Amino acid sequence: MRGGPDLRLYLVTDPSFGVDLRRVVVPAVEGGVTCVQVRDKRASPAQVRAQVILLREALAGSGVPVLANDHVVPEADGVHGGRADAHPTVLRAATGPDAVVGWSVGTLEQLDDAAALAACTYVAVSPVHDTPTKDDTGPPLGLAGVASVASRVGGRLPVVGIGGLDETTAGPAVRAGLDGVAVVRAVGADPDPRAAAARLRRVVDAALAARREEASA
Repeated sequence: MRGGPDLRLYLVTDPSFGVDLRRVVVPAVEGGVTCVQVRDKRASPAQVRAQVILLREALAGSGVPVLANDHVVPEADGVHGGRADAHPTVLRAATGPDAVVGWSVGTLEQLDDAAALAACTYVAVSPVHDTPTKDDTGPPLGLAGVASVASRVGGRLPVVGIGGLDETTAGPAVRAGLDGVAVVRAVGADPDPRAAAARLRRVVDAALAARREEASA
């Protein structure tokens, strides 16, 4: 697997977090979030950039990368693109060789694009289950879809899942093949983001450990 950021617990921001994203993101990172993506489909590129800068400053020294959704932001650690966004090769060219580039995949056919995979740091199964936070996706892939994507990727890249993942559903999804889970409401909607992140991180870590034990048995 290509070296890269720790993607075990990946927080995607949402306008529902409030004007100051630090209120949710900082305690969530303290609780165990390992990667943050700034996503606000209604925001302008300048507004996304301002949010990225705010979080980069707030998380300085934590080692947690801050990515931008859709937009290439110079101050970000990388970018995540969806199926309707720029091709991963374009994002890689714009961000440079050391940036994190993520790509949402909703079909196995997308994984036949060797150039796209070569440009990515990770791929994201989207959505795993039904979710109200994204209305621009195809039908949920479910656990069978997660397993199929992980098998097709074959360890070349980390596979992250997003969509309907929480303390109940994250464990089975990781056991099915995810290397990390991306969440919005499971942490951001909780009145105590730090505690919510800590609980979910324990679930993910336990599932990863169980999968490693199964693989070595």
